[in-house]
Amino acid sequence: MEAYIDAVAAELRLWRDRLGVPLRTIYLGGGTPTALPAELLERLLGELTRLIGPAGQFSIEANPATITAQIAEVLAGAGVNRVTVGAQSFDAAELKLLGRIHTPSRIAEALEILRRVGIGNIGLDLIYGIPGQLPDDWQRSLAAAVDLGVEHLSCYGLSFEPGTELEAMLAAGEIDAVDDEIQREMYYRTREILAAAGLEQYEISNFAKAGCQSQHNLTYWRNESYIGLGPSACSYLDGVRRSNTPDLEAYLTSLRDGQQPPADSEKLTVRPAMAETLMLGLRLTDGVEIERFARRFGLQPAEAFPVSFKRYESQGTLVRQGGCIRLNPEAYFTSDAVLADIIAEAGP
Repeated sequence: MEAYIDAVAAELRLWRDRLGVPLRTIYLGGGTPTALPAELLERLLGELTRLIGPAGQFSIEANPATITAQIAEVLAGAGVNRVTVGAQSFDAAELKLLGRIHTPSRIAEALEILRRVGIGNIGLDLIYGIPGQLPDDWQRSLAAAVDLGVEHLSCYGLSFEPGTELEAMLAAGEIDAVDDEIQREMYYRTREILAAAGLEQYEISNFAKAGCQSQHNLTYWRNESYIGLGPSACSYLDGVRRSNTPDLEAYLTSLRDGQQPPADSEKLTVRPAMAETLMLGLRLTDGVEIERFARRFGLQPAEAFPVSFKRYESQGTLVRQGGCIRLNPEAYFTSDAVLADIIAEAGP
């Protein structure tokens, strides 16, 4: 663990001259940073604290089981002002199936610990479409989250990733995927329930109280620049996408030698960059600002992708409103088809 934190700090130093300090957002995630011992977490956060501006959003992901009073004090002391807690479900059987190490009651305890140290922007991640789950089961998890007064909710449909235990169980016939129509009902219940609770939908899977949106994720969805540190971390800068090696030993060795870690990189040409900007931006309920897109690429979206836009605007799936192009909310659940067609029209 110490070697890993040394390496992340070294990688940060190599990027230091490219950073526009003070930063608008810092996000620690892609795993469970709070699984680190408190002293090592404090060291890692210390490398970052001085970079964030006074109005910046400093976020971290956490598992409910790893949030202790000591960890919470470390977070608050480093200036972390937003925590995303991986609750996933408030049903004990569902948590067991997902392989989670916490209990439903532990979620509320973790939030109370975070609020005691003054962290006021707390979000939960929840998963629907868990094998055996019914719409009413999902609704109970949503209600439990709302009752905790969280500022943000991310609600994602379960995906069976290759190489995972759940995917192996599915392939062996030990569990069944939840029917698409049942998942659709869960999704649209989510929108209704959270809207009534004052959590505004700002992205296909994300809901927040006013002023509590994830600024870091908004950077991704707007296809703006960011730098990622750590094995497998991705960066996007000056039109180049860079993905660090997932090989931990290669990562550590390179940075011990003062070198950037091995990485795959790709310079996006104009058409793929346009398609990616639309693919990401159309996930936002605000959609894509037409003139901003035109200033960036020299074409309006409908001029760049006439086939897709003619088809989906005629169907009412894509709508123009207030200078933006956005998805019709009724198409959110099936949005992947629209986005895939835009990517395909961009060509290789």
